[in-house]
Amino acid sequence: MKKHEKHPKLIRPVGDQYAKTDVALLGSTCAVMDPLIEEWSQALSKSYRTLSVIGVHGETAEAKSLQVGDKRFSTSFAAWNEYDERIQRSEFDVALVNGNHYPAARQIVFVDPKKSGTLERRREQLTDILAVVLCPGAESIPDWLSEVVKGQSPGVVMCKLEEATTAVLPLLNHLLSTRVPALNALILTGGKSTRMGTRKADLIYRANGETEGARMARLCNELLPGKVHVSVADGDQPSIAGYPNLVDRFLGLGPAGAISSAFLTDPNAAWLVLACDLPLLEKSHLEQLIEARDPRQFATAYQLASQPFPEPLVAIYEPRAYARLLQFLGMGYSCPRKVLINSAVKTLDEVGEEAFKNANTPEDREEILKALGKY
Repeated sequence: MKKHEKHPKLIRPVGDQYAKTDVALLGSTCAVMDPLIEEWSQALSKSYRTLSVIGVHGETAEAKSLQVGDKRFSTSFAAWNEYDERIQRSEFDVALVNGNHYPAARQIVFVDPKKSGTLERRREQLTDILAVVLCPGAESIPDWLSEVVKGQSPGVVMCKLEEATTAVLPLLNHLLSTRVPALNALILTGGKSTRMGTRKADLIYRANGETEGARMARLCNELLPGKVHVSVADGDQPSIAGYPNLVDRFLGLGPAGAISSAFLTDPNAAWLVLACDLPLLEKSHLEQLIEARDPRQFATAYQLASQPFPEPLVAIYEPRAYARLLQFLGMGYSCPRKVLINSAVKTLDEVGEEAFKNANTPEDREEILKALGKY
């Protein structure tokens, strides 16, 4: 008998406690490690969203404050738990953590004669050592630590404290570069097409007889083999050219619901979202978008000169955009364009606008067919 499940199982976003990738510094004094955390955070922030997590050593923390333009926000609200940390981790690519206070999934270990006993007592926290840093007075690593290192990755970096920044920063940059989210494609075909009078994904504009839904899926598949999904409102809808259907699970919310459904299916991937009513759009436009992708942002999108906002339906949405979309839905906004306008987005603004002409009505269709030389 199948066990009853009270709640449906969801795919959870991967990540550590504070960010997608957490790295703890431990084994020396906070006076040694906290300045390095600050220095490395500043350096990494040029390419990645970074967070530092340190202890307060018993002093009372000041009220949380934020300044945006001329506005300054301040609050003493202190309620916080581990799930708050998981919610905020979608914002950050990497967290550098003072491991003397808090453990993390990966470690940079400092061998400091002043703290040798403390380090050994934290032996069980040394699960994935990236580097070992010798502090002044330490000529080599202790035998117990050597055994731990041997049982882990053979690529552990060894250096002296004065060489730490030079040795560790390239290591961290390489680690983070390998953790860029994979990219899937989502072809939107679930609209009602009331103005066109027939499903736009089934329309044919070219002499080879290929439908627009199939053409868009093929172009994406040439760039992202095996990563293409077709967004549909009805799960019984026949597949387009054999590409798998991704059924809308946020019903009645249009493209925002379709994109959120894609993230619900795979919250750890980025999604190249593409409308099926752009008959003049070509593979080169998708290549440019993928090449310009910036995973640090919520999205990468085209911005046309005639429009003061990014184009939401020829865009790459990063995993961190998932929570952002849901937040906007929670505030009563189902327009993905509004999400992009009010989020950090990488835009491509030097592009011919003709390729982005929508075919929403029979009149639009005739005009585009003429442009393609059919009439």
